[in-house]
Amino acid sequence: MTAWRVADRVGVTEEAGVIFAARLPDGPILELAGTAALIWRRAVDGPRQQIAERVAQDADADAAEIRDEVDRFVEELIELGLLVPAEAR
Repeated sequence: MTAWRVADRVGVTEEAGVIFAARLPDGPILELAGTAALIWRRAVDGPRQQIAERVAQDADADAAEIRDEVDRFVEELIELGLLVPAEAR
């Protein structure tokens, strides 16, 4: 199973439930709040195949209904260079 991790040279900090992530040194800074922050947390804390299920459980939602949106957002984080496969170093 593939898991995700924060990419090298990406700075991440959290304040009051909001996650700030940026490729260093040039950014830009991405501000993740609410559901976006929840997806980020679940993307980096377990298998990729179960992200939607964990988000759904936390948000009291139906995983089947949110799966496509969750997957799209995770792909966007990957395209921005913020997340990479956990095996990548």
